Amino acid sequence: MLFLFGTRNATIATAPLPGLACANCHTPEALTCAVFSRYVHLFWIPAFPISKTSITVCQHCKQALTTREMPASYRAPVQAVQQQARTPLTHFALLLLFGAVVALGLVMSLFGKSTTRPDAATNTAASTVAVGSRYRFNVTDDGRQYSLIEVTRVTPDSVQYRMTNPLRGSLNDASATLALRDSVAPANAHQHVSTQQWENSSTGQGLFKQLD
Repeated sequence: MLFLFGTRNATIATAPLPGLACANCHTPEALTCAVFSRYVHLFWIPAFPISKTSITVCQHCKQALTTREMPASYRAPVQAVQQQARTPLTHFALLLLFGAVVALGLVMSLFGKSTTRPDAATNTAASTVAVGSRYRFNVTDDGRQYSLIEVTRVTPDSVQYRMTNPLRGSLNDASATLALRDSVAPANAHQHVSTQQWENSSTGQGLFKQLD
């Protein structure tokens, strides 16, 4: 497999060097400094920068000098320009891309862990139901005829309960206890529904209303 790997230079800043005269033609105010960023690339995509270098160019005689060739009077102003030159983010493109992929993977992993599985949701619903909880179910729309329901067992998958025959009259703790003892037909003594069905029936606008 061919990997196109190497280094390149790119100009990242140019600035005049006021107060200096060209060492070759002695023309004042004619010097310009150019700063280059050297970066590693893979398939021509910049990966990361490795160094910065500078050259000076005389706009009059066109003499160009590298850092090693510059006279001492050039070096401090050139160093100041080089320090102020910021390496563009595009020279970190491959690292940024890699970081984005890693971050996306972490986010997806955390999202996957936080997503509630159906069985976990079922267990949560079941854990909110207590054995012995009592509910009222209105048989008629006006509420004059009703049945009582008492939870007898809770499993991760289902809720078991017993339900009285239709009742009338006032309701209190004592009357509810008597009804659940004496007015439960054998066929209604061991009813059961799934935890999801119970959740739908006993919360919000469900038909089962828990007794205080």
